[in-house]
Amino acid sequence: MDENYPSLLRPTATEALPSNGMVLTVPKAELRFRRWEGTPLSNTFGNKPLIDFGGRPVFAELCVYELMRLSGWQARWVETYGAGAMTPNHFTRWVDAGLAGQQHEPITDPRLLELLHRIAQANGHTYAGCWDVLGWKGETVLFAELKRLKKDRIRPTQPRWLEAGLQAGLQPTNFLLVEWDLDTE
Repeated sequence: MDENYPSLLRPTATEALPSNGMVLTVPKAELRFRRWEGTPLSNTFGNKPLIDFGGRPVFAELCVYELMRLSGWQARWVETYGAGAMTPNHFTRWVDAGLAGQQHEPITDPRLLELLHRIAQANGHTYAGCWDVLGWKGETVLFAELKRLKKDRIRPTQPRWLEAGLQAGLQPTNFLLVEWDLDTE
């Protein structure tokens, strides 16, 4: 069994990401999620689609967080929107309120905090481009970036975060592109 990835998020392909005149290849998982059909949330953080995860509405980032957790990993959704350059929010859930109404669940592991700080320093003293979900189990660390099939694309800041992670000692296998879509049933 490959311990570099959560059992519910195994890579099925690779993706080439252009960066600074070179190409970085990272593992990719391809997922299909069931659309939430229940009562809609009034605040969907910029109209994010809702996924039915165990009978409750979640965003794709929180679905990947839950898949990591169910695989025996710890994780956080790392959200930089509305946060300071060096102080991203860490979420484990979303309550039906605006961003200010969310509960920050900080990462407390000193080893992870030091790694995140080193990456942000190498990234120009900012978390801009930090990948969506950070998962860890033992010594293994994994950044997952979510992109909805045919609707999202990699932003220029995201390969820079990858490069900064490599400068901080990580390998391409510490990164996972998660390409997802909703079932059409």
